[in-house]
Amino acid sequence: QVRRIRRGWLVRRMLLAADVAGLAVAFAAVELLFQGSGSVDEVGIALESAIFVLALPAWIVAAKLYGLYDRDEERATHSTADEVMNVFHLITVGVIVFYATSWLVGLSRPDQAKLSAFWVLAILGVASSRMVTRTLVRRHPAYVQNTVIVGAGDVGQLIGRKLLQHPEYRIRLVGFVDAAPKELRRDVEAVEILGEPD
Repeated sequence: QVRRIRRGWLVRRMLLAADVAGLAVAFAAVELLFQGSGSVDEVGIALESAIFVLALPAWIVAAKLYGLYDRDEERATHSTADEVMNVFHLITVGVIVFYATSWLVGLSRPDQAKLSAFWVLAILGVASSRMVTRTLVRRHPAYVQNTVIVGAGDVGQLIGRKLLQHPEYRIRLVGFVDAAPKELRRDVEAVEILGEPD
């Protein structure tokens, strides 16, 4: 039996990949911009790259705690605009923690201009990659959710009508389940009555 990929599984993994890509592009861009302008106190690019790679799991855990991987499954209308402040806050906290930790342990004296550039580019990179990823993933067949409404009364039919009026939610209304269904309104009469709840 083929296991069907669910919406939440797909979106979480794609957003995680988008985050890593956005951060990696920001890191690479900063390294190129500041190439050859470092002071004697700065660590080399090899050590900076190693620190960046080792910090990625912490980003994933922090992003999960911020709810950046779960909201798409909870709300069909969730967009990148809804989470820009969380992305901004998380990257800001991450940069401050990195700066403070580097200073405290004496690993290096991070270049403030370089960190500031990474902060700006990371916010733009992560937000942009999330926006592009959502656009692409919503076209994937696995994003569509089959849905059954239990109850074909006034409330059930109203919900059915709203789902049919918003195809951008990518929710396929399979039918109603009701032991004693009410006569279907004209705007939902094409939806099948599947039978009783049992």
